[in-house]
Amino acid sequence: MGPRETAGNESQARCPASMQEAIRLFGPVLTSRNVPAKARKYFVRWVERFDAFRTVKLRRSHRSCSNEDIAAFLQDQRARFSPPDWQLKQAQEAVVLFLRNVIGVEAIDTRRVTELSGESGQTASGGQMNDVPVRVDETRPAWYQRIQRALRTQHYALSTEKAYLEWLERFVDFHEGCELQNVGTAEVRSFLEHLAVERNVAASTQNQAFSALLFAAKVFDIELGDLSSTARAKGDKRLPVVLTVDEVDRLLAHLNGVSKLVAQLLYGAGLRLMEALRLRVKDVDFDYSQIVVRDTKGNEDRVTYLPGVVVDALREQISGALAIHTVDLADGFGRVWLPYAQAQKYPNADQEPGWQYVFPAGNLSVDPRNGIIRRHHLGETSIQKSMKKAVRSAGISKPATSHSLRHSFATHLIESGTDIRTVQELLGHKDVSTTMIYTHVLNRPGVSGKSPLDARPAKPR
Repeated sequence: MGPRETAGNESQARCPASMQEAIRLFGPVLTSRNVPAKARKYFVRWVERFDAFRTVKLRRSHRSCSNEDIAAFLQDQRARFSPPDWQLKQAQEAVVLFLRNVIGVEAIDTRRVTELSGESGQTASGGQMNDVPVRVDETRPAWYQRIQRALRTQHYALSTEKAYLEWLERFVDFHEGCELQNVGTAEVRSFLEHLAVERNVAASTQNQAFSALLFAAKVFDIELGDLSSTARAKGDKRLPVVLTVDEVDRLLAHLNGVSKLVAQLLYGAGLRLMEALRLRVKDVDFDYSQIVVRDTKGNEDRVTYLPGVVVDALREQISGALAIHTVDLADGFGRVWLPYAQAQKYPNADQEPGWQYVFPAGNLSVDPRNGIIRRHHLGETSIQKSMKKAVRSAGISKPATSHSLRHSFATHLIESGTDIRTVQELLGHKDVSTTMIYTHVLNRPGVSGKSPLDARPAKPR
């Protein structure tokens, strides 16, 4: 018996005698279903609204409520208050979760409710359901909200949004609370010089700060003059850390479970860590033994190997991910984040099995951009920690990280005779010069040649 059935049976056995008792029982259900703490009070409010609707308009007990009743409630809320779609979806999730797991009404079905409520792909205004309003942090200053709205409207990654906003806050603090929309070239130059000279930051760090300031300048229509002397820092050219075949074997031997499977994909398919964690079920092609990589660094799809060694483990991982998805759907959730273009073109794809993440997160989470509760993919921190521990346990002295496995993938392919253009395509490099760095790792031009010292005839000692 699964966790959902257990929760339902326990609820039937306890039979809440009053709405107050039912709400009290709803709390542990929200906790066990990993509903984020800050969203739980809203789930309770939606259930209380549904109870009022049931009492006044339906005039029946909770136990006799049906999918049609939930749909009628959602339509009533839309007609009376015109809430945004993400709120209606939250209302549906709350009521379904309540009726199934507190009252014990097993006949409630999320997809059927969606069909009956008229939300299958369209909003009340005729727009797409995924086209939800952008939410910003209203506790922040006006400039912060404007930048945040611009970043989210233009669909920047959340990691980029966080980095840009942090840099802009530091810039404002550096200039003692200046109005960001009123700054000019002099203020930008002095801040960048402070980072480079006094803080001695890395070139990549300085360039990220400059990119944040450039974005703000565009938002506020600020003309920046000549910053050529301090703007873009020239980055250091460093050779990547590459593991030997033996070191890779030792590293993998000290990993297990999901961490090992992810590491095998990094080395066996040349994936970046986030590319592996963002894999969708539909992008793993067992028949053709290949993986289609989406959401790449250059925002272009590519195809790479599906190592035969991981097939069984990957099938098992996908089976487990889809089992979690089935439970989420039954509990009123089961939707996943989609890239903007797909969200507009396929408004209901976010609940289809093929779009689910191969490596789902353990908990549901609130999308900060629109407030929708979804199950995201596994975070990179847990994999990085496992990698660090495995490197140490394997006795590897190199400063290896998860990305070192991708470097090793490329280097070992070139070392075994794979031509550079093939490696370029497998890695997704736009310019072959980027791929050529792995020939430098081998300390030889291309894949042949040896040191002139080794080519000299040996002399007797």
